[in-house]
Amino acid sequence: MPHRHMPRHIGRAASWMLAAALLGAAATRAAAEPVDPWTKGAEWFTVRAGYAKSTAAGAADGNVGLAFSYTRLESAKWSYGGTVEWNVLGKFADARELEIPWTVEVTRHYKWPTDLRPYFGLGLGAYYHQFSGTGNDGSTLEGGGFLSTGFNMPISNNGLFGLDVRMNVVHNSGSANPVFGGEASGSEAQQHVQHWGVKFGYSWVF
Repeated sequence: MPHRHMPRHIGRAASWMLAAALLGAAATRAAAEPVDPWTKGAEWFTVRAGYAKSTAAGAADGNVGLAFSYTRLESAKWSYGGTVEWNVLGKFADARELEIPWTVEVTRHYKWPTDLRPYFGLGLGAYYHQFSGTGNDGSTLEGGGFLSTGFNMPISNNGLFGLDVRMNVVHNSGSANPVFGGEASGSEAQQHVQHWGVKFGYSWVF
């Protein structure tokens, strides 16, 4: 399967442009009247930060990740949305494994007799993947999907605090690398790899 290489700056630039646009839209509506977060038509803009890691053989210890999400409630139980993330999956000295997913998702929300509401979601999208500082750097764009779970709870009239746990399953490009051996090509290469994220977040509701 041929590698699908991308200029390194494209993934980063597109992600930050999208995040800035979403943040600007949320800021202009931050003074809106209080909204029930789980009512039909409610919209959320979410910023998350936390932990990211690849479980591929030879991968480095986990590092940090950021995420920006848009969510629209279709009912008290169901929502759809999209997320862009910036995840440093691991580092060995100056060598770094970076992933930037762009995904769409569907989420099922559950009402408990408390303010805290758990959810389960699934989605798919494109995963920009990059090695840098390894001596054999490169980047690819691969397809993948994820399962997510977590919770959200109101902490202000228009704000939610939440936790998101996400397991991404991404196609392995098979690109050989002298530092991150888990992505090596050949008969021992993994066809798919799991990339995990655990992030806390804040959502503006409007």
